[in-house]
Amino acid sequence: MNSNFKNKNILVTGASGFVGHHLFNALEKEGANVWGFSRNTSDKKIIKMNVINFRQLDAFIKDKKINILFHLAGTSLVEEGQKDPYNTFNINFNGTLNVLESARLNKINKIIIASTAHVYGNSIPPFRESDFARPSRPYETSKACSDLLAQSYADTFNLPVFIGRFVNIYGPGDNNYSRLIPKTIKAVLRGEDVEMWGGNALREYLYINDAINAYLKMAVTEIPLDDKNRIFNFGGSQKATVSEIIESIIVLTGKGIKVKKISELRESELKSQFVMSTKAKKILSWSPRVNLHLGLKETIKWYKSQYVK
Repeated sequence: MNSNFKNKNILVTGASGFVGHHLFNALEKEGANVWGFSRNTSDKKIIKMNVINFRQLDAFIKDKKINILFHLAGTSLVEEGQKDPYNTFNINFNGTLNVLESARLNKINKIIIASTAHVYGNSIPPFRESDFARPSRPYETSKACSDLLAQSYADTFNLPVFIGRFVNIYGPGDNNYSRLIPKTIKAVLRGEDVEMWGGNALREYLYINDAINAYLKMAVTEIPLDDKNRIFNFGGSQKATVSEIIESIIVLTGKGIKVKKISELRESELKSQFVMSTKAKKILSWSPRVNLHLGLKETIKWYKSQYVK
């Protein structure tokens, strides 16, 4: 893909996050002139900036003559939405609004918006792009609002916006230990018992390399700008319950760890979430390459390098 990105001016918001960091590095390897925004850290190519500051955001995009914008910044955890709904809506919605408005004013060639399968809420899986959003919790609702906002800008201003709705992404480099896979691997490698709430919730998981490939495919594929080609689901094609994920990690690490089962379910937890990725396969020629078994092996290997000396 390097000919598609070489010397292009690209901005990644949320560049210090798990997915944003991987995407930033991938674009650098592709030969792009890439910059990143982060609320928390700064580097020579990563600027400490909050996307809810429109004036700074717009000035930067104008100055660097950004061609392609990947918008990944925002609150990304269901639990954060429960604890601080106001901040969740402020960052996710207003941040997206600022990105879209600046993209409109500066005539950016392509805008990729990071969304989530959570927007489907209580719909019946497998979720399709044509399904209505049915969110309930603040995080899901903030993402659904941002998703609709992006569609509105695309329709009204003929803006080249593409929206990726991703299932749970996992892999090396995820330091958010409130998520199931990092939390479980860390506990197992440290010889600690693993707590399991419920255990029957069914989810679909996507390895980080496959997620990055999905972002790149959305950015380079030339397709008509219409509502049929705007939203894409990205799933890993393999589903597993919380119990199965925990058991797989224990087996792959070879540790004799006990699982402490907690009978209560997590607050407002959905029983089942997975998507149809047929559209992405057909239009973007994208499909996941790393199965769950191999992905977990590679992920555990990375965490071992962090915690087992």
